Amino acid sequence: MKAQSVFLFTNPSAGEAFGYKYDGWHLDGSLHYTGDGQVGDQSLWTGGNKSLMDAERLGRTVRVFRSEGRETTYLGAFALADPPYYRADALDREGEMRSVLVFRLSPLGHVLKDSKDEADLDAATPEELPVEASNVDKYAAQRPDEPKAAVRREAKLVARYTEWLRARGQATVRHRVPIPGGGYIFTDIYNKATEELVEAKASAARTYVRAGLGQVLDYARFLDHKSKALLLPVRPSDDLIDLLIEYDCAVVWECRTTFERRAP
Repeated sequence: MKAQSVFLFTNPSAGEAFGYKYDGWHLDGSLHYTGDGQVGDQSLWTGGNKSLMDAERLGRTVRVFRSEGRETTYLGAFALADPPYYRADALDREGEMRSVLVFRLSPLGHVLKDSKDEADLDAATPEELPVEASNVDKYAAQRPDEPKAAVRREAKLVARYTEWLRARGQATVRHRVPIPGGGYIFTDIYNKATEELVEAKASAARTYVRAGLGQVLDYARFLDHKSKALLLPVRPSDDLIDLLIEYDCAVVWECRTTFERRAP
């Protein structure tokens, strides 16, 4: 006899332990559920993810339970929404950043809605946040996919640069940017006086510069700005400066007690 249901067990605190909380009720009226797979990028066509994607075709009802310790609560029956899922970033059990599937589930009839099942507040537009580089531990915790020593150096660089700007009457913030489909990305610095978007890196080595360029180009798609720049602890090589200029990205580097700049 074929199973008539697909059972999903959600834990409202599980994602928070890894720095995210996609699971839960969202403003679109659907219950979001992070897919199966604890290591590496999650696949649609293996394990529980495949069972969930096949549920409608096989005539199976999706039944969701909240599991907390020894207590399990039935929330109700659901079906995949349209669109059925989006991709987001999250840490795996080994502490590596990877791409996860977040399924969107529409309730079928009456379901249990509890405040403990609410997800993080959705935002439709970028939100301004304070630059928190002065709190190195908090800054480092928001970049779990990068080496901690490098992130700490980056945080201190950001703190010195924003203080240097502040002394010149230029206020700075950072942004929490919602991305299409779900999830967020966080910028490093936005200079409100010049409307410049800045990504900081802990080193002027090629791998860091290439990564930083990719990040600032990604952020720039979602934020209004007049210019963009890469902030580095020392002057990079001439060919890397040429690379940044080619993509209309300035480079700012620390030079003793001041900061120098090369613009496109």
